[in-house]
Amino acid sequence: SFISLFGTVKCVENTNKGRFFIAMASSYLLVMFLGAVTAVEVLRPRGVPLSKRQFYEENRPFTCLDGSGTIAFDRVNDDYCDCKDGSDEPGTAACPNGSFHCTNAGFRPGFIPSSRINDGICDCCDTTDEYNSGATCQNTCRELGRKEKESLQMLAEVAKEGFLLKQQLIHEAKRGLDEKQSKVTELQLSKRASEDAVEALRLVKEAAEKPEKEAKDRHLKAWEEQQAVIRAEKDNTKMAEAFLRLDVDADGLVSAVELQAHTELDPDADGMFTEEEAQGVLGGVETVDTAAFETIWSSIKEKYLSEVTVWVFGPSEHWFIATDVPAPVDPPTPEETTEPASDHDSEQYPDEEVPEEYEDEDPDDEDDEDQDEEDDKVGRPPPLSFFEFAYLYGQCYDLTTTYMARQKTLSFLLHFIFRYIYRLCPFNRVSQKPKFGGSETNLGSWGSWSGSEENVYSQKKYDHGTGCWQGPNRSTTVKLTCGKETVVMSVSEPSRCEYLMEFTTPAVCQEPPSLDANHDHTEL
Repeated sequence: SFISLFGTVKCVENTNKGRFFIAMASSYLLVMFLGAVTAVEVLRPRGVPLSKRQFYEENRPFTCLDGSGTIAFDRVNDDYCDCKDGSDEPGTAACPNGSFHCTNAGFRPGFIPSSRINDGICDCCDTTDEYNSGATCQNTCRELGRKEKESLQMLAEVAKEGFLLKQQLIHEAKRGLDEKQSKVTELQLSKRASEDAVEALRLVKEAAEKPEKEAKDRHLKAWEEQQAVIRAEKDNTKMAEAFLRLDVDADGLVSAVELQAHTELDPDADGMFTEEEAQGVLGGVETVDTAAFETIWSSIKEKYLSEVTVWVFGPSEHWFIATDVPAPVDPPTPEETTEPASDHDSEQYPDEEVPEEYEDEDPDDEDDEDQDEEDDKVGRPPPLSFFEFAYLYGQCYDLTTTYMARQKTLSFLLHFIFRYIYRLCPFNRVSQKPKFGGSETNLGSWGSWSGSEENVYSQKKYDHGTGCWQGPNRSTTVKLTCGKETVVMSVSEPSRCEYLMEFTTPAVCQEPPSLDANHDHTEL
């Protein structure tokens, strides 16, 4: 090709000055003969990519790409390193930090270190790196391109089928959501109808019980008024009896001296009830009549003891003191509290015949329902932005692996083979369990999506697993890749107590781009 020819001309120029003009003349004749080809070929020094062609112009000095210096163009690819970045020797191995561009027409272009140029090993599939080594190389770019295209087509088919499955998953998830929303709406309407029925029965019940309740309230009020009158009469009787007992000389007055006999009325309870203290109890006067006694009775009746020393000769010839104790007020007997007959026949709606579901709601029951709703929210998986992941809820996927461990003893090497079952429950946890018995180990509970900003749903993080011995708690990172099936592909432990799981699912498949657009060769 003319690219190779241009490089060959440069090489001849630097190695054999005597043949320079012959080579240039041959090049000129060949260019004239193949003018049609030069219309599409782009001449540039060997090892230079098309994107940097503008920096390599024959008719002007070459400036190092890092700006470290400027040299004559005939020193480009002269097998001597002039630029610090090696940009003057893209087609030779002169610079240790140089790079050679493989055109690889029909395959993918690429770069190799300049140290591999003419080393006898074919690195570029178009053989351009071994132009002067004598190595026998074959151009395999078209074959490699064909195989890569076949591989990409297979991947595209998988992505296409996975994307179709993803669309189906989205459709099914939306349909399921619509059905659930319809069911919720139906239940809400049923609940509202039940509440209306409960309210109607409650009103009927209240209307039936109202006369009975009013009669009961009237009876209770009359009984309480009667008891109040009885208590007032007994209090007045006790007050009159107290006045008579305190009025020892029966002169119609209670004096401070007479009051001193009742030491329980001593204000400071020091055992010395003086006349001055007695006058204080009487309101600051020496005597009180019955009218004035009524005003002080409320302040002394709780302390007053109607003790009357009565000498009684009992059958055992013992003297004792009898004390007046007021009789307690008895509560009404069942006969007295019998409810009057209702003006209406309320028995047609007895309490026990009201259906249980229509009974008045208990506030505590509402609190319990609220708590149940909170509990449901705690156990409920977090909402997703995409319907395609809905089918993973409540599902688990297993992978059985084999692990071989070695233990060296004094005489021989022991081999232990362990088989583990790894289980991934996408929105719950990851676990590990020996296949032939043993306890399960928690490798992490569902935490969050941890993919890149461009595709946050490509990776999941599971934290707070079972703690390692003298180490951190176990955790797992799950990488999601496109696939027609939902399968756990592999499990590894790249770091201690940190696991990596590969998981394929159609939920992350994207619509594949056209392969034709990806295989346009920019070099042509």
